[in-house]
Amino acid sequence: MKECVHKKLAFVVLAGGKSLRMGQDKAVMKLGLLPEPFCRKHDYLARCKDIAVIQNLDFLWQSLWTVTKLLPRLPFAEQKMYLSCRADQKEFYQEHIALYQEIAPDSVAPVDYILDEGNGVCGALTACLEYLQKNIFCLPCDAPFVTEKNVLTLIDLWQKSGNENIFQYTYVDPVNGRKETLISLYTTGAKTAFYEAMTKKIRVQNTISEKHCVTVPFSGNLRKELFNININSDIQLIDTLG
Repeated sequence: MKECVHKKLAFVVLAGGKSLRMGQDKAVMKLGLLPEPFCRKHDYLARCKDIAVIQNLDFLWQSLWTVTKLLPRLPFAEQKMYLSCRADQKEFYQEHIALYQEIAPDSVAPVDYILDEGNGVCGALTACLEYLQKNIFCLPCDAPFVTEKNVLTLIDLWQKSGNENIFQYTYVDPVNGRKETLISLYTTGAKTAFYEAMTKKIRVQNTISEKHCVTVPFSGNLRKELFNININSDIQLIDTLG
C-alpha cells in the first residue's frame, strides 16, 4: 500500500444548492419537523437535557454534529470541517453557525468555507478537491439520518484499499443501481473525472465508472439513514422507510 493514497482526509458538508424544489433553504429546516422519536432519542440530549433544544436545531447542524463527533477518532483527518456554499451564502452561514455555540455549546468543530461557483454538484466537488488537495468525505446538508457507522464503513473500505484507481467509496441502491453521490468518500483521483463531467455535461451520478468505484449495497436501515429530504412530501415518507 502506498502511503500517499491514504495520507489525509477532509470532511466537507455540501450546502450550495438553491433548494428550489423545497421552496426554502433545506439547511436551516428545523429538526422538529422530523418524526418525534428522532429528537427524543437524539444523542445530544445527554448534554442539553431539553428536547426543545434539539427541535430548534436544524439539518445543517445535524450534519456538522455527525462529523464533529467523529473527528477525535480519526487522527488522519483534518480536525475541522469545510462547508461548500455559494459566495452569496457565506456570510449568512458564518453568522448562522456562530449561533450554534449559543444554542448547543461545543457541538460543532471549527468550520472553514469553500466557495461553490454554481456549477452543480460536479463543480462543488471539483472545487473542494482542488482547494484541499486531499481525499474528501462529503455529506449533504439534507440527510439528517446519516449515522457515524455509515461514515466509518466507507472510511474503513478506503483505508483497507491499496488501489489508486478507486476514486469513490459509496453506497448503492441494488433495486435501481443508483449510487449515492453526496454521501461518499472521493479520492484525489476523482478530480479529473469531475472536470471531464463538467466539460461534457455528464450527470454526476455517471461521473465515476464502476471500475473506479467501490460500493456497499443498501441493506437493513440504510434506505432511511441515507435518505435525502428534497421536497416537503419527503418528510411524510420517512416513517415508511423503516
